[in-house]
Amino acid sequence: MRSTVANERCRHAWPALAICVLVIAGCNRAAVRVPGGSLSFPATPTHYLAQKTYPYNAAVLLPIDLRREHYEEPVAGTRWTGCRTDPFWTTEAPVIIRDHIVTELTASKLFARVSQVPSEPSDIVIRSEIHAFCSQAVGFIFLRVAGISALKITVERNGRALFQRKFERVVTDADPQYSGSKVGFIEQVMTVTMADSLRELLKDFFARFEREAQVGALPNPSLQSGPAQAAGR
Repeated sequence: MRSTVANERCRHAWPALAICVLVIAGCNRAAVRVPGGSLSFPATPTHYLAQKTYPYNAAVLLPIDLRREHYEEPVAGTRWTGCRTDPFWTTEAPVIIRDHIVTELTASKLFARVSQVPSEPSDIVIRSEIHAFCSQAVGFIFLRVAGISALKITVERNGRALFQRKFERVVTDADPQYSGSKVGFIEQVMTVTMADSLRELLKDFFARFEREAQVGALPNPSLQSGPAQAAGR
């Protein structure tokens, strides 16, 4: 008899527990995630190819994670903000961003060599601050998922700043830039939107840097006057 009563109580407790979880999570379902449901951070190539190749080594340093200082700040002129939710379990965000910059910068042929540490004082050094790198899933029945990225990027050579800009991108699962499936675990979609927003941000960075180098807008003439090789298309 006691066992029957206990089972009946448990059966009625589960709906209440589910309601409590949804109430605690609010409209942002990013906090309600399925461990193990996500895949590794996807490769989302920019396919950016520079018009010229500068004959320098570009050293991409590990980004500084400043996300806590920029929570709730609007990103890219949208209603989406820097947030506390990301789907990572074992890999830190700075490592993921650094590795993506190295991979895409190498593929772009903007510089002759790309590394993670400077080898000479005259190397190009790329520093970055992470102001936002997360994903949000908003809604109860029908979800809208957004990947959110904001990086402050500084390019230096010989101890002098050549270039400094803040780049911001938001990609949702409804945008044409979204490269994932419309069906899947919440974490999986969150991860893909983050990768897509980072891809678009890096494309903006490469294009802006190359444009300013070509028109002579950079303050250090050593980069502008250095020999450049045609990248080939």
